[in-house]
Amino acid sequence: MTVTDLIANPGPETDAQALFEEARRRRRRRRFMVVAALVLALASALGGYLSSRAGNTPRTAATVNRSLKPVVDATAFDHHGNLAFVSRGTLWVLGGSPVHLHSIPTRHLTPSNPTFSPDGRWLAFVASKEKAEGFGFYEVISSQLWLARSNGTEAHPVQGLAFDAEFGWNPRQDLLAVSVGKAETVPFFNPTGIDLVSPTGSIRTLVRGTHIWGADWSPDGSELAVSTEVPSSGFNGTRAVLATYPLSGAQPTRWFDTDTQEANIIVPAGWWRGWGIGYFTVGGGAVPGGSGSADGSPLYAIATPGSTPFLLGKALESEGAGSPSVSSTGSLAFVSNEPNQNVGRILTQGKEIVVCSPTTRVCRAVAHSPDTVTEDPAWSPSGSMLDYVQAPVIESFGFFQPALANWYNAHQLLSFDPSTGSVRDNTATSGATAPQWSTNGKTLLYVSNDGLWLRDSAATAPVQVAQPLFTPGQWPSYYGQVAFSSQFSWSSE
Repeated sequence: MTVTDLIANPGPETDAQALFEEARRRRRRRRFMVVAALVLALASALGGYLSSRAGNTPRTAATVNRSLKPVVDATAFDHHGNLAFVSRGTLWVLGGSPVHLHSIPTRHLTPSNPTFSPDGRWLAFVASKEKAEGFGFYEVISSQLWLARSNGTEAHPVQGLAFDAEFGWNPRQDLLAVSVGKAETVPFFNPTGIDLVSPTGSIRTLVRGTHIWGADWSPDGSELAVSTEVPSSGFNGTRAVLATYPLSGAQPTRWFDTDTQEANIIVPAGWWRGWGIGYFTVGGGAVPGGSGSADGSPLYAIATPGSTPFLLGKALESEGAGSPSVSSTGSLAFVSNEPNQNVGRILTQGKEIVVCSPTTRVCRAVAHSPDTVTEDPAWSPSGSMLDYVQAPVIESFGFFQPALANWYNAHQLLSFDPSTGSVRDNTATSGATAPQWSTNGKTLLYVSNDGLWLRDSAATAPVQVAQPLFTPGQWPSYYGQVAFSSQFSWSSE
């Protein structure tokens, strides 16, 4: 067996302490990345040492260079709203009238995961303090939730918050859900509550005294679906509970628990019109994103409290191939791992988009040639078109930077029409990754060649509006997965 085989097919976790350490680090930073080139170079010497630290974010000192401004095209972005993006370790906002570029100082903290409120008035992001652990790896020591105006001004950390992770803005009001609490005695070092934070600085407790794994808002913003972990006499010694908590303060409603399954963790994937709550299950002593779940997890949807969950398939809980997307008509698209489950975490193999009907519950793969993978589904606002990317299958290239960049730059942006089943190739949008539609459905934003591009229509040539996101030549990756979507947020007009 080669070093590459060992990396791609790790054995089962046998060290309980390593499992807890992995979980602790993943709780500190949900979006995990490993520079596979570094792993390949050091694997024979480090072995399990590296796998137990897979949740750390690799970055060399050159990656965080706050003295360099990104290259932007303000004219091309005029009348396209606000764009927040992290470039070489600094958070920037492009927008306004006239369009200008504004940097957000974060006091030597590393910014990530910017997200605009649905009304476009506010920007939230995470700023983290990190510590070098050697071999190019950094551990997140602590993180803060920051808030700013949508133009990037008045940026500040939220005070009085034992912050762990953010779960997104309420779709109907300026309210952000975050997990809070530091605990050393609960399973996997989970946070122990959920707070609701408003841009004015007020903090309201929604959930306390339980072990939080994830949460998602209902489409109307009246409830929050929360996944918790509680003690159990079952298979894993714990069980997962999925319940909804009304903002009114009424008693929560239990939807489902895993007491009868070999699963001890639920990871919410979304609350979807026509489907109910979507979620992944993780079992067998594994943790989300860890080695035991990195090759994919069962994806379910549950329509109502107490009903039988519907198994959609197996997919990456890590979001590396793109998050599930639901159209305005209820059609669900996600990236299935099932064509080849032996290469689950490897982004360049065994991935295809399936589209599921909300009425028949039948899921069918979008047709593609056997030498390609399809990923990054994004429904248009009207639900009439599904945009996604197609890329060549690569059996093995070691995930070194030049080959990784070449693979991403070989992506094609395709459009699937669900009414006819036809597929259109958008030939001008080469290298497209992580496509996002504007709210009016007229413009598409996507990543290509480590930059952000706009396409106003299929008849016009795309324009690069900002570049780079990472330091060129130093994309952090995990088996080909690059978290481009965590580098930017777009509030379109």
